[in-house]
Amino acid sequence: MQTRVGGVTVSLPDATRSDRVYALLQNLDLENLAFATVQGVGNTLNIEEMNEDELRRLVLVNLARLTVAGEWNGLLTAASGGGGQAGTLIPYSSSAYSADYMELLHTSAPWGVTNNAASNLGTDLLLWPFVASNSADLSSMSIYVSYSPGGTCTVQVGIYSDDDGVPKTLLGYGTFDCSSSGMKTQTSFSSTITLESGTQYWYSYLSTSTNVPNLERTDEGGLPTLGAGPDTGLYLAGRGTSVDANVQTQDATITLSGISITDIGRMCLGVKY
Repeated sequence: MQTRVGGVTVSLPDATRSDRVYALLQNLDLENLAFATVQGVGNTLNIEEMNEDELRRLVLVNLARLTVAGEWNGLLTAASGGGGQAGTLIPYSSSAYSADYMELLHTSAPWGVTNNAASNLGTDLLLWPFVASNSADLSSMSIYVSYSPGGTCTVQVGIYSDDDGVPKTLLGYGTFDCSSSGMKTQTSFSSTITLESGTQYWYSYLSTSTNVPNLERTDEGGLPTLGAGPDTGLYLAGRGTSVDANVQTQDATITLSGISITDIGRMCLGVKY
């Protein structure tokens, strides 16, 4: 039997008609098919003989997706990306715990620490890695302005994909009005930002106004390094903790040859899904 899915014809020997896998995925292109969608289709399938054909179809579609995407999320490891699989984090939930806690990207393992400071982060595009705890779309981002110079004062906070340990492609960003101090929350983004649990990404900071606020951040002295760093990292703490893209725009793609490994503490950022 032959069926078209994701724009290609696939077949299974002596297979019965697909009432679930192909029926739910037939209008999606392999290039845009997310692992979370494949998971959702397979979650309700019982592991029994009567579902053998649908289970084979599920594996076949995911293998085709991975081949087109050029990566192996959800096959060799559970939703691992270019940055690899980290330890399991407590997943965000709006209702599972005693409060609607944020996912705190600046403090979460394996890159974060809990000692805070506050400073003007300058005007360059800065980036820090993090590992997502959920497979879902972001619903909000929150930052904390410790001091505002007043007037027009805005920053952009973005999320970039990871490509073998370095930031790569912009997934979306939010713009924050920092004309006053306190916590600022943004629920509107330039595009939908979809993350996968256990996958490494990068969050970014960019000042988009002449007036630059002081934002809460972690102290770079206690941070894990990114692996690469300047010679001063041999005898000084906090070296090689951030990436400076050396641009003043939220670029769609990070140019690897243009980045510097710097020593700026992680901007405090809380997210919800």
